[in-house]
Amino acid sequence: MKKNINLGILTGISYVTGLDYYKGINEHYMNSSEPVYSINPNPSMLFSSVDCDKYVKLLEEGDFNKVSDHLMAGISKLVNAGCNYLAIASNTGHIAYQSVKEKYPELNIIHIADCIASELKKKSYYDVGLIGTKPTMEQNYLIKRLKLHSINTTVPDSEKDRIKIYDIICNELSYNIFKDGSKKSIIQIIEKLMKDNIKSCISGCTEIELLVKQNDIPNIELIPSAEIHIKYINEILLGHLDISDIEPKR
Repeated sequence: MKKNINLGILTGISYVTGLDYYKGINEHYMNSSEPVYSINPNPSMLFSSVDCDKYVKLLEEGDFNKVSDHLMAGISKLVNAGCNYLAIASNTGHIAYQSVKEKYPELNIIHIADCIASELKKKSYYDVGLIGTKPTMEQNYLIKRLKLHSINTTVPDSEKDRIKIYDIICNELSYNIFKDGSKKSIIQIIEKLMKDNIKSCISGCTEIELLVKQNDIPNIELIPSAEIHIKYINEILLGHLDISDIEPKR
């Protein structure tokens, strides 16, 4: 029996990703093997958008408690509107996960790292590269969650490279600007990760996978976090999957 799912999606971090999630969820839902579209042509979703500029400013100040508070304001709107499932349309936004669980223990959060790990384990990839925003590469909120699934991650060891990726995300991709030079820079950074014999790399920022595609770097398998997140959100919406199926085993 399919559960009653009222899905809320937190976006605004950035709006580009929000558009990608809205489009992707609807397309996956419509293309499902079941004729759900004959009854309900679109999945029921509510979106809440936060101020991206303020979000980035708080991230750069390094006060992650204030970052969580900022995101919580958007999440509270979704909960108050009746959402019982939450998807945060951002890897970095999952920095607020623990705070959200503490405030709303009954809220079902479809964690992006659980979705990524489930896909990696299907391929028997337990040692992978990870690129994303500076917080995603330098803090533990995503890396630790992946580790609960026995996934070991390697991030760029050069601070210069990590800053370069972050600058591209914040100053270009978040504004829907895609430059060939930036694509080349990110590809070069990913290729450096291969020195440890890593064969796959997580695009741990939902905007990066809009810039660097698999055919741009055929010698290493890219793991597109947003695409995977969207896929698993739909499996849950369709009743094919329960969150407990992908959460780390305690």
